[in-house]
Amino acid sequence: MDLPRKFSEATLADRDQMLEEMFRVLLEFAERSGVKPNRVARVFARARGKLTRSPYRLAEARHFNVMQRLADLLAAWHTEPEYLSSRGEPAPLPLSGAKSINALMARFVPRLNRQATVEWLIAEGVLRRRGTGLLVPLVRTVSFTRSNLMTLNRVPFLTRALLSTIEHNSKAKPAGRETRCERMLTLDRFRVKDLPRFDREVKRLVPMLLDHLELWAAPYLEPEGVKSPKTARVGLEVFSYVEEAAPPKRGRRS
Repeated sequence: MDLPRKFSEATLADRDQMLEEMFRVLLEFAERSGVKPNRVARVFARARGKLTRSPYRLAEARHFNVMQRLADLLAAWHTEPEYLSSRGEPAPLPLSGAKSINALMARFVPRLNRQATVEWLIAEGVLRRRGTGLLVPLVRTVSFTRSNLMTLNRVPFLTRALLSTIEHNSKAKPAGRETRCERMLTLDRFRVKDLPRFDREVKRLVPMLLDHLELWAAPYLEPEGVKSPKTARVGLEVFSYVEEAAPPKRGRRS
């Protein structure tokens, strides 16, 4: 490998290779999601046709945006004083009333059918109905056990968000402008038997970072429904990954 050249510049062939590898990742993901190659070809043709007149933007992830608004609802239930018990925990809430599930839904997801949404969140293990009929959250953020429109919408959303940051930084660095956070931690030779420990530690630390940033950002957020200066959506996505060694390929013995 010609390291000096590789480190100092990227040729058109290098960019071709990058796209080829991205396509391989997407095609493998599609196949594992149940989308067959012939269907992928038709979907790609549709996307190519839409590109010039309608480039993908994060606002298109409408179902994922609903998931985010439900997460905001749960965050309010866990943090706002009127929704907390005397012990500082999310208070059990009735379906209707001034301080209720319906009040929270009217604020965060006003267009959803409230009764149907509550029953769905109970079935998904997000909420639980007590014997008294009051509802309590089982989790602090929305997480589903099965793929649905919300979780599928999240995939192109995150892909677009990551690529927009990479594109921004590639232009900002040479110009001496402020870059966006783009950090990565890689630990090689981590014992497979201890992967659950790694997952638990990441899930313990990350909420503290996100809670801190949410509190820090509060003074800089414009109120909803109020005419205000230009605003933008900002966000942070943190996830862990595991890449186990691939099994050796079987070859014919000569």
